[in-house]
Amino acid sequence: FDNSIIYENENFLILDKWHGIATQGGTNISLSIDMIIKNISSKYNLVHRLDKETSGLLIIAKNLEYTKIFGHLFKSHEIKKFYYALCEGKPKHSESIVNLDIPIKDKKNLKTKTQTYYKLLNYRKGISQILFSPKTGKTHQLRIVSKNIGCPIIGDDKYNYSNSFNNEKLKLNAFNIKFEIKSKKFNFKSILPKHFIDFTKVNNIKIFNIQNINL
Repeated sequence: FDNSIIYENENFLILDKWHGIATQGGTNISLSIDMIIKNISSKYNLVHRLDKETSGLLIIAKNLEYTKIFGHLFKSHEIKKFYYALCEGKPKHSESIVNLDIPIKDKKNLKTKTQTYYKLLNYRKGISQILFSPKTGKTHQLRIVSKNIGCPIIGDDKYNYSNSFNNEKLKLNAFNIKFEIKSKKFNFKSILPKHFIDFTKVNNIKIFNIQNINL
């Protein structure tokens, strides 16, 4: 946990979450980010979530004031989030906004409206490198959208029915997050996990230099 903190001040910290740890507790969850931070301080709070299989940037508020500030920023869509994914196939459009109704978790037969921007960064050898920016934040939103545009995310054992890349970890990373608080602008980028880099090397794919993208 300590080694994954990329920024910290007296009010919040930015964690570069690793693959395979849940954000919150639940059935069959023995360890989560929420458990870890509550062990550090009862004042620490999660202000958003990432899937267990998704790596990347996670904001943790250190006090009630900043928990409320981040809650307002998320609710008013003032926090910009970008995700980087390696996907199978190629989308029909190189850039688009997808409006999609997706199932609500634990709500049978109910759906919610979502909106997602995406941009194709590179395509080679049947694999697309795609940048996603969700305008709404719903469970599995990007994974469902990827499948919907014909480019399921590699390593997604729930929405990718292909057997092309068995046993791969989910290639979805919460890569960039930016926001402004009290007239101060913040902009953070994740360090891509080793399993991303290893995958591109094994499959002889030149990884797009997303660090240089002006988001």
